[in-house]
Amino acid sequence: MSIRAFKRPQPPRFGVLLLNLGGPEKLADVEPFLRNLFSDPSIIRLPIRALQRPVGWLIARLRRRKSMRLYEKIGGGSPQRRITTEQAAALQSELARQGIAARVYVGMVCWHPLIESTFQQILQDHITHLVVLPLFPHFSVTTTGAAAKKLIHCFDQHGGVREMRRSYVTHYETEPGYIAALTDLIVDEMRQFPDPRPAAIQLLFSAHSIPTKYVERGDPYLRHHERTIAAVMTALERRLGTRPPHTLSFQSKVGPVRWLEPSTEATIQRLAREGKTQVLTIPISFVSEHIETLYELDIQYQALAREVGIPYFRRVPALNCHRAFIRGLAALARARLTAGYQAQPAEQAVGG
Repeated sequence: MSIRAFKRPQPPRFGVLLLNLGGPEKLADVEPFLRNLFSDPSIIRLPIRALQRPVGWLIARLRRRKSMRLYEKIGGGSPQRRITTEQAAALQSELARQGIAARVYVGMVCWHPLIESTFQQILQDHITHLVVLPLFPHFSVTTTGAAAKKLIHCFDQHGGVREMRRSYVTHYETEPGYIAALTDLIVDEMRQFPDPRPAAIQLLFSAHSIPTKYVERGDPYLRHHERTIAAVMTALERRLGTRPPHTLSFQSKVGPVRWLEPSTEATIQRLAREGKTQVLTIPISFVSEHIETLYELDIQYQALAREVGIPYFRRVPALNCHRAFIRGLAALARARLTAGYQAQPAEQAVGG
């Protein structure tokens, strides 16, 4: 009687995929980056689908010189890829410290390393358990949804890769580590004002705007930001004993359609009329430094604040590799890697 040899079960191979938008790393990258951005209907949708690509390329061509001038002002390119790579390394180290051996990958929607190329690397590494973790704490079809659609398309092109268990983190607007990191950075910056009393400092939460029509159709983006602000204000009250005055505004509008308001520009002007002299901006929807923080907040809105008479205008740094934030990401990933999770339906990951 022959003895049948059985293969010993192989240990799982864990992976975490960080998703981000991406940004041009040098001036020569600006136009191809803009082509990718404006050609993606999940990010900026044109009324006639067939015109999306040609019109997107035309817009990129027309905006190229203006965008290049802005990137020149922040050193010639976006640091987002470098910072996201550093976040991935920090997350991998934190998971290892907690006893989780997982490889952390970076995939970008509009620039390198593109999601499609990172997906190929994940396949080559024979990952068996994958957590998809967007670096967008607040869900929107224009951010998390756009990235998830690209990734799901990759899976579909390879027959679904059913042997790989995967879970999508769709939002984490009140994750304790994320809230703690924001709170720490806000408190640190408040101490830098001439009058550090909480009541004397106006907090201005500035989020990347999106077209209003998405919110009207059920996109939870605005609601998620409101939850984050509520959690941060509760944490600040515990730390400071009181709540500083605060408001929410939106920046980075593109195109003629109606976007979420009030704009950060209009809000700064209003605060000046109200006699505010100390304003602290908080880039609430940005977890790494890039054009929206380094140019819009630090240069454009700083100049506007001086012009309208706000003498003390500061900005909270982006989270980058703040330890509490990385620990928060690790908690999100670990919960899904170590639990017997079921792969989340794709439609939940992309908003329907």
